[in-house]
Amino acid sequence: MIRVISVRKAIVAGCAGALAWELLLRALALAGVPLVDIVGSLGLLVLPGGRGWAVWGAGLFLHLIVGVLWAVFYAYFFFSVTLLRPVWQGLVFSALPAALAILIVYPQLKLMGEPAAVAHANAWTLLVAVSWKERIGLLLGHAAYGLALGALYVRPVGRPSDRAFRPPKPARARTKVHATERPPFAFIFASGIECSYPRLLGGRWRLDQMEVTRHYRRWPEDLALAARLGLSHLRYGPAIHLTYPARGRFDWSSADGPMERMRDLGLTTMADLCHFGLPNWLGDFQNPEVPEALAAYAAAFAERYPWVRYYTPVNEMYVCARLSALDGVWNGQRRDERSFVTASAHLAKATVLMMREILARRPDAVFVTSESSEFYQACCPDPEIRRIADLENERRFLPIDLAYGHPVSEPVRQRLVDNGLKADDYAWFMAQELPRRTILGVDYYDWNEKLIDTERHAQALGELFGWYVIASQYYERYRRPMMHTETNHMDAREAPRWLWRQWHNVQLIQKAGVPVVGFTWYSLNDQVDWDIAVSEPLGNVNPVGLFDLNRDPRAVAQAYRHLIRIFGDTPEVRECPTLKALLS
Repeated sequence: MIRVISVRKAIVAGCAGALAWELLLRALALAGVPLVDIVGSLGLLVLPGGRGWAVWGAGLFLHLIVGVLWAVFYAYFFFSVTLLRPVWQGLVFSALPAALAILIVYPQLKLMGEPAAVAHANAWTLLVAVSWKERIGLLLGHAAYGLALGALYVRPVGRPSDRAFRPPKPARARTKVHATERPPFAFIFASGIECSYPRLLGGRWRLDQMEVTRHYRRWPEDLALAARLGLSHLRYGPAIHLTYPARGRFDWSSADGPMERMRDLGLTTMADLCHFGLPNWLGDFQNPEVPEALAAYAAAFAERYPWVRYYTPVNEMYVCARLSALDGVWNGQRRDERSFVTASAHLAKATVLMMREILARRPDAVFVTSESSEFYQACCPDPEIRRIADLENERRFLPIDLAYGHPVSEPVRQRLVDNGLKADDYAWFMAQELPRRTILGVDYYDWNEKLIDTERHAQALGELFGWYVIASQYYERYRRPMMHTETNHMDAREAPRWLWRQWHNVQLIQKAGVPVVGFTWYSLNDQVDWDIAVSEPLGNVNPVGLFDLNRDPRAVAQAYRHLIRIFGDTPEVRECPTLKALLS
């Protein structure tokens, strides 16, 4: 599957385009400019010798069917492949059916209306039999069709954020399976269900990955795939906009089934409580209510699922704050330093308060603070470019510095003051004691390393230094047990090699004395629109999963299964000393 499409929207757009065609050419005919009557030609094909409304109705019906078929083709193969606005993209697309109509289809329709001419017809005579008025009419009709199609077929995935959504009833699992039994302190091999749900387009649209990847319908199958693959842990986050629909009210109907099923399968759940989005009633991460509201959610979750021990309170705080408040992509879509500082502080405070509430209900809880391993390199010795790179390398740590109570540098401290963080609030963060059972999760993708170019813009470098080097910077700063909590590759052919490179990075950093307790390929299934950081709801499938959206294994799934099998019985994997000490 290369794209998730909305069949309903394609049908509506295709019908609307066909009607726009007919209305335009019918209006021209009434004005005394008859060009071509495609509906009439189609009607006579079905009802030869027919007259009036019967012919018109039959022709229009066929015309609508053809419009829908072309709209589905457009949705699947053409939509979003250009940088044009949707309406102009539809117009460009209409050139394809127009060419086919002029060169092949309409000449054949005319021939069907004149059976006696069949014996004398050839490709050239058919073509020249089409008059210039008819050709102009076909072009105008297709242009009207394309403009209507492009205008209406937009945002094929996701839904208006204020529209109520209830997940569909899940399909029944076909086979019974159980996760491979492992010692309690074994090194963690994990994956996860991509569960982001940010709001886009000024907050009017929500793109829920579990909806667009059909996880709500196929979660029994997805969880069985994870168990069958040999994984020990699964990062899993119920969608907070469904489970926390109003202040003080929780709805666990979409979460109970998957949570119980993971327990039955023997998969250890890493509960991912807040993943790049909030319920509508909370607004965005500028809202000062966010920390206390998320703390209440964490408390309710821990009470509902007391067997869950592993938690990620807030996923990738830096990425969430940056894309929501600095880069203008998600949620509040702000673009200023003050908003970034505010979002970072709210996310960090939420993490601290959520940990506190969870520990009150599960004193032996383990926290995995999954963070993106960013790094910025200056392209040249220009002082301003070096300053920007240094600033970005400090900024990447800000949310986790606050959550961990790690003092920031004096320039960053002044920047916080200048952008609204009060001295008392900063002191509150620095006074917090990080729970003993906290694992520093560090994610890595080939866009995490960036170059500040001569235009002072950040450009992705690919894998320059690698997870080993970047993760070492995080370890030296925080000195906590680590986990490689996310990685994947956008090229499915390259994915197995990327998997092994990341694994060897883990082995190398362990040999250097850094305690690492786990490794994760993220995610279990392919994702949608992450190649553009979910900035638009286009429906393009990114082949980054262990399984595709048909739930067929990719090559990287076989590689990961092999990796787990050959390393699973080695002494340092069978019993991870760091994890054993952490869990005791």
